[in-house]
Amino acid sequence: MPDGTRYSRSFGTKMDAEAWLATERSLIDREAWSPPAARQMAAARRERRAASNTVAAFAQRYLVERDLRPTTVRSYQTLLGSRILPFFGEMPLRDVTLSEIKRWRASLDPETESSNAAAYRLLRSILQAAEEEELIVRAPPKIRGAGTSRVKHVAVPATFDEIAIIVDEMPDHLKLLIVLAAFVGLREGELLELRRSDVDGVTGRISVTRKVDKEADRSVRGACPECGRHISTPKTRSGIRVVHVPPPFLPMLQHHLLEHTAEGSNGLLFPGDRTDHMSVRYLMDRYRPAREAAGRPDLTIHHLRHTALTLAGQHGATAAELQARAGHASQAAMAIYQHATLDRDKSLAEKIGATYDAWRANRP
Repeated sequence: MPDGTRYSRSFGTKMDAEAWLATERSLIDREAWSPPAARQMAAARRERRAASNTVAAFAQRYLVERDLRPTTVRSYQTLLGSRILPFFGEMPLRDVTLSEIKRWRASLDPETESSNAAAYRLLRSILQAAEEEELIVRAPPKIRGAGTSRVKHVAVPATFDEIAIIVDEMPDHLKLLIVLAAFVGLREGELLELRRSDVDGVTGRISVTRKVDKEADRSVRGACPECGRHISTPKTRSGIRVVHVPPPFLPMLQHHLLEHTAEGSNGLLFPGDRTDHMSVRYLMDRYRPAREAAGRPDLTIHHLRHTALTLAGQHGATAAELQARAGHASQAAMAIYQHATLDRDKSLAEKIGATYDAWRANRP
């Protein structure tokens, strides 16, 4: 053998001996030969490593080694703790087969269809990562439809009358927030992080570059030092965008900048009671009575955003323009739909404003 040592083994048949010899020659030809004892030890180590690579152990490493947002980590930890690890926790990755995944899905509560689909997507992502790291030979085949769920509740857009009642019922310093949600389509986290420097009070142009994540954690990198809220960029590049306020609301915007915005170019458009970020609880305590007065207890802040995008669609916005205004497209989609321009977005805002003016003029 290459190391100058003579190796001998006993075989039951001549065919077994010839097969062993052929294997050794193949290893020598490929310069991959090592003493049989060393190979056996390496195989044993791989076996122990495979046994120790449980779903629970690898899942924790998966969360740590990826550049995930704090809210995403919390969401994944919830899915792992409530749905994935109770079934797969101590199971070696190599033992997670298609049949085991099907058994696991059958054990989930059918009433939590959306969370079940999210858990399946996470498990599949973990297994694909394990395949990339060569911890398993191949991730189990994808189960068609397992990562999607049916839409149970379709959002009903608000009418102009309902929005008007909500705006009237809100405190003065929050009226503009409702307008920006219902007529511009900004997300709640984007609204709470808007600053004076992001807004042009003359043209109504708003630059969206950041958002506030829902939960506070002062230990998280990027958290606001005053309130602990985590500030981050939108999830995708398309979330960074410029949108326009419809012209009828420019006086309200200008008044808000003068009366209710925190001082300085970095002052928050909607500050909290300590000039830091407004809490969601504070906002909802004032929004719930307003939507009740409008007869829309189902109307969330996100539904107001849905209303804004519905209005844009009704005024002739193309799919590309809707995606650009909403900041809700993938990078691949944005590469295809680059013809959505700022001028066109401003035109959409003007059309929405004209419709609002017509409604207001005819209001009894």
